[in-house]
Amino acid sequence: MTGEISGIQRRAISGFGLDYPGLLAVRWPILSAIFLCIVVAVTFASMNYIRFDDDIERSMSSDSIHANNYRQFERTMGARTTDFIVLVSTDTDFTPQDLDQLREMTLELALMDDVLTVLSPFSARFSRNHPQYPGEPVFPDEITSNTLTDRLQAYRQGAANQPSMIGDDNRTILVSVSVDPAVDRDGQRRIYADIRDVVDTYVDDRFTRAVTGEDAIAFEIVGGMRSDLVTLNAIGCLFALVIAFLVFGNLVTAMTAIVPAVLGAMSSIALFPLLGLPVTVMSNTIPVLVLVLGLADSIHLVMHYLKTSNELPVKERTAISVRDIGPACGLTAVTTAIAFAAVAAVDNVPLREFALIGALGVMVSYVIVIMTFAVLAPVAIGHKTRNGRSEWLRVPPVFRRLVFSRGRMVVALSAIIAVASIWGFWRTEPWYHFDGYLPADSEIRQANAHINRTFGGFFPIWHELTLEGDEEEQNDWARLTALNDAVASAAPDYAVVSLVTIARWIGEPETMPQRDQLTELPENVLTQLLSPDGRTARVVTFAPEPMASRQTLETHDRIERTAREAGAARTVGFPVILRHEPVVVIGQLGLSLVAACIIAILVVAAAFRWPALFLVLIIPNTLPLFVTASALHILTGGLLNPTAMMALTIAFGIAIDDCIHFINRYRLERSDGHSVDEALRFAIDRTGRVMIATTLLISGGLLVTLLSPFIMVRLFGIMLILTFVTALLADLLLLPVLMRLKWVRS
Repeated sequence: MTGEISGIQRRAISGFGLDYPGLLAVRWPILSAIFLCIVVAVTFASMNYIRFDDDIERSMSSDSIHANNYRQFERTMGARTTDFIVLVSTDTDFTPQDLDQLREMTLELALMDDVLTVLSPFSARFSRNHPQYPGEPVFPDEITSNTLTDRLQAYRQGAANQPSMIGDDNRTILVSVSVDPAVDRDGQRRIYADIRDVVDTYVDDRFTRAVTGEDAIAFEIVGGMRSDLVTLNAIGCLFALVIAFLVFGNLVTAMTAIVPAVLGAMSSIALFPLLGLPVTVMSNTIPVLVLVLGLADSIHLVMHYLKTSNELPVKERTAISVRDIGPACGLTAVTTAIAFAAVAAVDNVPLREFALIGALGVMVSYVIVIMTFAVLAPVAIGHKTRNGRSEWLRVPPVFRRLVFSRGRMVVALSAIIAVASIWGFWRTEPWYHFDGYLPADSEIRQANAHINRTFGGFFPIWHELTLEGDEEEQNDWARLTALNDAVASAAPDYAVVSLVTIARWIGEPETMPQRDQLTELPENVLTQLLSPDGRTARVVTFAPEPMASRQTLETHDRIERTAREAGAARTVGFPVILRHEPVVVIGQLGLSLVAACIIAILVVAAAFRWPALFLVLIIPNTLPLFVTASALHILTGGLLNPTAMMALTIAFGIAIDDCIHFINRYRLERSDGHSVDEALRFAIDRTGRVMIATTLLISGGLLVTLLSPFIMVRLFGIMLILTFVTALLADLLLLPVLMRLKWVRS
């Protein structure tokens, strides 16, 4: 083998040895083919062990004070019950017959195995000292139109901030079903399905119904992820094949480019079960990213192979392509892996898993792609000299004129765009809408919005008050009453429950209820209001996710502030996590993006042994990021969420790939004795065409994300595409202008 490629020693870039797998595959194609077959076999075998993340609290897992407080609180509470929320609504007022039917539904739900309690409008009772209906159920055995109106009005007047679980318009009811915490995850899924069946049995098509809750949301997300994994990758492969065929105009050549990329993408899917990690909404996109990146490398390799003289033996032609293009492809894999790895700096477990799978997936895919190309090209393409139809992908002549005649104008225009984009990015606002991770057409998503409008929300927030003991019981009660009333005043539209509301229901609001007075409360409800040791009392507020709207965010902040001022030792709950964690994550992702940019550019400059390149690459590679970030004012109304920041980081790692291939071609031409301008012209004409092809390919492949039911996945894809297109323009215009500067030339 050494003799075959001894005359091919020109190298513009240090590939850090990453082209060796390709060269070894050229030398030992049969052994390499056997190795690749083993990889495929392991990949297929691992597919049966893929699992999907259905723990939505884990998505906010970190070591922050809010997350640790919540974990400590859950340990204090013991095993957490699973609460499913049933929503039933209609366009007209409920009739007595409707309510009788719905009451039968709640009784059926209560008889289900492993159901602890069922709370509904039919379990609500008047306080024991109510002047009209002392201690009576709000809904009597026989419901009539008159009694319905009178009793509901009487209950609402005397039970401010207490959940009636029936909307003020008498057109919506809620039913809360608490499941035994001993039930495992599979059992919870079974119960969730059974609840839906019971609801469908008792609620006909005149009504809108849905089953929601934290765990129902998790199960809905998992269902969307399963279909997403299949759909995105299947359509992505088909789309890639079409584009490759349009580029090469030959099915066999197109398949030579497609097969390595598909194997690389499959290997990234296999990493999930092999590493024992679950698939999340965002990591679900990694195989598609790996697919299009692998296909971009394949196209670079195949195009170079077709351009190489067919008078050489096919083995030597393959070796030349691997030696000339392999190092650049390897370096692009490294920079993309760096971008993924940067996300690992974020204090969030699922994002660290995303970083690990992404970084490993890109590198493993690169090795598989270059080895598969080295094995397939001599057999599939052989001595074909056809260049394909890529000749139509020419860089417009105006680009060369702008670079060589209007360089100052390009720099000035870039500066203006940079300033405007940075200002636009600065004006974005950190935001996290959890429902955005549900499928767009999800009935749960619609149900959550309906519950927020009608009842305020269903996520519990606990405000804890440390009790001083028996001698200070009266003072404890005064403090707890003040906390309860302060929270209720801060959120007049939200339901508030505590020992204070229980005492008022009992008819003795001046003293703390004793244990024997609380026997009517289900144990799982009592535990939420008073710790088993009696040392901590809690006021529970049922709220929507904080960033459902600006109004809900203002209300949530007011609740936290008011509770703190009223003496609460701490405020915990999933809404508290949703309020604070994402903002921290966004800030950490911003730092990760900066780190990824600096490290990746340093690696590229070191690979080319060209120190000045560090300064040159900063502008054309960060400008597209600011342009895309400022576009959030159009895409999300100026809201910057963790998905957007993650997209910018990954987009940078991929977008710099074109720079690498462009500079690699420039250095190859310079090594052949061409002047700076001649080398730049060759790079623009020859590599520019491939850059256009790969940008179209990657952007086209990422269009499949628009088919995803998840809004966040769509946003991720759109931001990547916008970054890549902007980066292509920067690499073909601004980069060569900067490389013509005297202090940069090499």
